[in-house]
Amino acid sequence: MFEVLGMSSPNVLKLVLMLEECGFAYRLRHVDVFAGQQFDPAFLAMSPNNKVPVLIDQRGAEPFAVFESAAALLYLAEASGQMVPADPHQRSRAMSWLMLQTASVGPMFGQYTHFWRYAPEGERDYGVRRYESEVARLLGVLDRRLAESPFVAGAEYGLADVATWPWIRTADTIFPLLKDKSVWQRFPALKRWFDAGSERAATQRAVAALDALLPDDIAAFGRADGDAIDRFCGRGRHDHAANLSAATTAD
Repeated sequence: MFEVLGMSSPNVLKLVLMLEECGFAYRLRHVDVFAGQQFDPAFLAMSPNNKVPVLIDQRGAEPFAVFESAAALLYLAEASGQMVPADPHQRSRAMSWLMLQTASVGPMFGQYTHFWRYAPEGERDYGVRRYESEVARLLGVLDRRLAESPFVAGAEYGLADVATWPWIRTADTIFPLLKDKSVWQRFPALKRWFDAGSERAATQRAVAALDALLPDDIAAFGRADGDAIDRFCGRGRHDHAANLSAATTAD
């Protein structure tokens, strides 16, 4: 049995999708990031970067926690013997596309979400345009790749597809850039791949499982006051750089 600690976010969906594809039994446990549960000592002992998701392997004598979503995906791939090619060249290509998701797609899509959803008025425009431009560029990178390959890393559905599909789902669902669905005409290969991924039985089960957490997230956001949002965003009195500067000055 595996346990996933998280919320209804793309990185959490990555793990749930991988668990479904590999056929592992699992359960989801909600983490209220707006209430700051990710800063609890027990959570930090599992995830020192105070981020969700956390994967907990309950199969052994002692639970084993894995933090960072890509590390958790690789842990599940090794545990199952699935989703990663055996051939070293194909494996390297799969790792390259997995790293593109973790180093570029996730961070750039995440920053785009932050600026259009959470940035204060008057501080939003440049950030939104900067990250919207990067999102559009990355959609183009993926579209060009998928015009020449049925799946992200090659001929078979694998780890890079599992890692990338949840972020494209988020883009399709909420991003202002894709509010006009005609924009998808510019990325036909990516759209073909995304639609095919949506039809997979494991994907549908994973989405249903993750969407069951959405009411908890909506309620948590509704309870959050301004200070809670500042803590979530790392700003205001929770601005780490400002606090570091203040501490240095005091010394």
